[in-house]
Amino acid sequence: MTRTLAPGLTIGLVGALGLGILPSDFSHASVAAKSVIGGGACTAFSAPAAPASDNMSVADVAEEANPAVVTVENWQSLSDTNMTGSSGIDGLPQIPGFPNIGLEPGSGGMPGDQPSIGDNQQTQSDPNQVVPVGSGSGFIVDQDGHVVTNAHVVDGARELHVTFMDGTDVPAELVGRDDLIDVAVLKLDLPSGAQIPGIVGFGDSSTLRPGDEVVAIGTALGEFPNSVSEGTVNALHRSFSGAYGLSRMIQHDAEIWHGNSGGPLLNLHGQVIGVNTAGIGGNAMGTDTGSADMAFAVDGNTICNAASELIANGSIAWPYLGIQGEQTSDGQSIADVPAGGPAADAGLEAGDLITEFDGQQIDDQHTLLDLLFNHQPGGVVDVTVERNGAVHTFQVTLGERPNITE
Repeated sequence: MTRTLAPGLTIGLVGALGLGILPSDFSHASVAAKSVIGGGACTAFSAPAAPASDNMSVADVAEEANPAVVTVENWQSLSDTNMTGSSGIDGLPQIPGFPNIGLEPGSGGMPGDQPSIGDNQQTQSDPNQVVPVGSGSGFIVDQDGHVVTNAHVVDGARELHVTFMDGTDVPAELVGRDDLIDVAVLKLDLPSGAQIPGIVGFGDSSTLRPGDEVVAIGTALGEFPNSVSEGTVNALHRSFSGAYGLSRMIQHDAEIWHGNSGGPLLNLHGQVIGVNTAGIGGNAMGTDTGSADMAFAVDGNTICNAASELIANGSIAWPYLGIQGEQTSDGQSIADVPAGGPAADAGLEAGDLITEFDGQQIDDQHTLLDLLFNHQPGGVVDVTVERNGAVHTFQVTLGERPNITE
């Protein structure tokens, strides 16, 4: 599937299964977010350590990782889709600075966008018929058959199918997902005696530096599985305020296409250090078949820790401050403070500007969400705000994010 951040800013799945604006509320869960965001290097699916000088060629990385890289197909009932080639999944994210975000690139459709149902009148007449609406990428992380992908790849799915590099199709079940960091874990339903074709482990993404070489693998355009591209890390700790919010994005220039969402970004040791999620393109992306000029992957340590928690518990507990607003160059502005929430109970008001959270100044490298998610529900933090030219500090007891309301 594909997510588009701008005219041509792609975020992965071919059927345009969107990820949506970062909501003010996230799913109720049972695992502390601190272990996900602040957990450091992840050992749950770690690859063997390799000497710094033991870099492989791009071809060797691809040869080693490709058996574990899969295509993830999202199947939905006809009643949940439309006949224009797009799925019935909710809209794409609105990211500040990209006013046309959410618009589908091009108008003529692209390979993999449309379910193969146009000539089957009997199928069209059955609204309960389940059909493929889009495809993305993923990768197998253990011998139990767990597959990591993006949450938006599986959004709205009635059925999930995973296709191996050799074309073998295997049904899969959703183990858990988290929309905040756009991660989902599936479990392959392998027939008796069938073998996992391969696994790929995570490396320590905290060791990445701008200029490091990386390799992206995924199902380009939803039609060309195990497509390999190479590039370099352009920057670290990128964030999109109002969408992801977390400064956990790796900016790189390895080519990605529609359909690459959920696919691995690897270092030259063949270790996963990110999961491709979005891309920004120029005119080429508007043709539906061009690659992104600038790509973004969610930090691998964050994804690895989240996947481990989802396998163990099915969900993640995120602390809740209870404000609505946006990050500015001066801090986090507050547009609204819902009554009965932690911030309201502590005395924060609409119009306040949060400048520090638990003693840390808020800036581009330390977003409010990053700082918030280093804490657990029930924790007490000092929140410093500017109000009418004066500085005030409030003690806030964090809650747990309630369920998303439609």
